[in-house]
Amino acid sequence: MSQAISFIVHLPGKPEARDELFSSLVKVLDEMSHEPDFVNTYLHRSTEDPDTLVLYETWACSAQYFQDYHLKKAYRVEYEGKLKSLLKSERRFEWLEPVKGYERKAAWRMSDSGGA
Repeated sequence: MSQAISFIVHLPGKPEARDELFSSLVKVLDEMSHEPDFVNTYLHRSTEDPDTLVLYETWACSAQYFQDYHLKKAYRVEYEGKLKSLLKSERRFEWLEPVKGYERKAAWRMSDSGGA
């Protein structure tokens, strides 16, 4: 597909489920990074609420295709099934519309900044 979408996912975790949410999510991210439509994702932890994980994702497909196809992949079944019990409030998708892009010419990686 020639479309690309970017979005942010907010995962407000329960304090007692912090480790399980993180480890479950990382398993899904590892699997989804092999999908042909996958472009990138960046996992963050909120500095205001350390129990909240935030993802920035880019996919080479439409938002509808992502929701209908990728959210229903077999490797997501267990995660999706227990997600509600790990969150203190609903997961929230924030769909983004591209306006303008900037990229650094030198090779910079999140690990270069001391980030996770």
